[in-house]
Amino acid sequence: MNLSRWLLAGMGMAVLASGCGGRRSHAKVDFAQMGPSMNAKRYANLEKLAAKDLKCAEELTPTYLGENQYQMAGCNAEGVYELRCRVGQCGWVPDVRARAEFDLGCPRSQLSATRIDDATAGVTGCGKRATYRALGRTYGVNWVLNSAVTEDSSPAADTAGAAAPL
Repeated sequence: MNLSRWLLAGMGMAVLASGCGGRRSHAKVDFAQMGPSMNAKRYANLEKLAAKDLKCAEELTPTYLGENQYQMAGCNAEGVYELRCRVGQCGWVPDVRARAEFDLGCPRSQLSATRIDDATAGVTGCGKRATYRALGRTYGVNWVLNSAVTEDSSPAADTAGAAAPL
C-alpha cells in the first residue's frame, strides 16, 4: 500500500470515528415538516437552547408553528423560539417568557406572549403586563424590559394565559 492510500484510509477512519458530535438523537425529527430553514445543525442548537431554558435533560418534542417559529416541550414546560437569518447567518431568538417570568414574578406556564411587531412582544400573566424589546443581532438576541410592569386590566387578566406564537 502506498503512502497516499494509507493516509486516505486513515482520514476515512478518523471521519467515521468522529461521529455527529451531538448528545441527542435527531432520528425522530422529520426536518421536512420543520419548515424551510431547519436543518440538523440548527435543530441541535435549538434543542440545546431549549433544554437549558426549560431546565430539561429529557428528550424535547418540537412543533413547527410556521414563520420560522418552533415550540419545544418537555419536563412539563414549553417554550417558543424563532429562527432569524440575515445574510446567511442564523440564530435563535429565545422565548420572551423566560425573561418575563422573573420580571413579572409569575410562572412561565401562566404567562401569555403576543407579538406586537418584529422586535416587540407583550407579556401578560398573574394580573400583570409588560412590553419587551428584542435587542441584538442575529446571534445573541436578548429580550429587554421596555415598559414598567403594570397591573393588567384586560378582561382576560383573570384567566391563566397559554403560550401564543411570537
